[in-house]
Amino acid sequence: MLRKTISKINQLDPNLKYFLIAVLFLGINNGILTTTFNNYIEDIFSLTPDKRGFLEIPRELPGFILVIVTGMIASFSMRFWAVAVGLLSAMGVMGLSFLSPSVSVMLIWMVMWSMADHLFMPVENTMGLHLAKDGKHGKRLGQLSGIRNLAMILGSFIVWIIASTNRSAEPSLLYKWFYVIAALAAVISSFFFYRVRLDHERHEEKKRFVFNKKYTLYYILNMVFGARKQIFLTFAPLLLIKYYGAKPETMAVLILIASTLGFVFRQYFGIITDRFGERKMFIGDAVILLCICLGFALVKNVYFLYAFYILDNLMFSTKIARTTYLNKIALKKADIAPTISLGISLDHAVSMTIPAVGGIIWNIFGYSNLFLFAAVLAVFSLVAALFVKYEKKGSASAG
Repeated sequence: MLRKTISKINQLDPNLKYFLIAVLFLGINNGILTTTFNNYIEDIFSLTPDKRGFLEIPRELPGFILVIVTGMIASFSMRFWAVAVGLLSAMGVMGLSFLSPSVSVMLIWMVMWSMADHLFMPVENTMGLHLAKDGKHGKRLGQLSGIRNLAMILGSFIVWIIASTNRSAEPSLLYKWFYVIAALAAVISSFFFYRVRLDHERHEEKKRFVFNKKYTLYYILNMVFGARKQIFLTFAPLLLIKYYGAKPETMAVLILIASTLGFVFRQYFGIITDRFGERKMFIGDAVILLCICLGFALVKNVYFLYAFYILDNLMFSTKIARTTYLNKIALKKADIAPTISLGISLDHAVSMTIPAVGGIIWNIFGYSNLFLFAAVLAVFSLVAALFVKYEKKGSASAG
């Protein structure tokens, strides 16, 4: 089995092979940060829920200004973007490790790491589409998602090993170990990104900014996703850590389970999207999300909450459908990268405000009402999904 897998990897196009390896190492970096960052904030700075909510404003600022940043560097190749992502992430993570004596200083390094993380979103999707065969875009993005999940497994496993074997160590020392490894993985990813060559870029029109009313529904889907995403990224881990005492090794196990399931199933999400279409994926995502929100609001059993947390992480893969939807409705291939960037900026315009509002709701009305608010957003997501129509030829369009 292993020999067969290695044989298949060796038969891949070299550019695709280098790209997948780079995504794997950058995913390890992201896996370590995703697993530990909420515990890092709690253990090192002990922020209250409202302050934790406001912390998301600078953290999501890079996503908000992404359309400006990508416009400024539009003349550079995707390879340049990707290499810059790895190096920028390594610098930010090392700053979190060794140069964060206060919250104010920590914000600088957090924003640097966050810029790298957000800049990679259009890079990964655009390069993934370019390296896919016609009619197999969902499958290719699903494979990339599977690779990212494998990386999350490795990243969370690294965290679990270090945390579980060094329980008596000072938290600050643990996070230094975590983030040095994460920075090294990011640098390795830059090396492999540098080896990727996309010949079509030499002949492709470069666009700095695209805004087209034909893409309105895509913009709306991104904004609704941004609202629901940020509530769970910010407050679901906070609930588990503050109210149920989840330690770094516990969060690592949850991410490990979610990533293992994702590695198995997420690549099939792309195949399902190719076969059944984006509309059904959007609707299914909204309905499942509604159930998760109600679960976090009403259920008090921690093991059920763990299950909801894992399921929510798994459902993030439906972003594949948004990318393939844009690929179908795009007037020109050159529109894709800047439109993805604008979609991410709109997503983060919402993401910057929702956590601050969410923190206030938590403090005044309690966390249950916060997740009921998230359930309302899930209903909006369902309504938006119903407006996705299909032409006879099978391409998606906004109704």
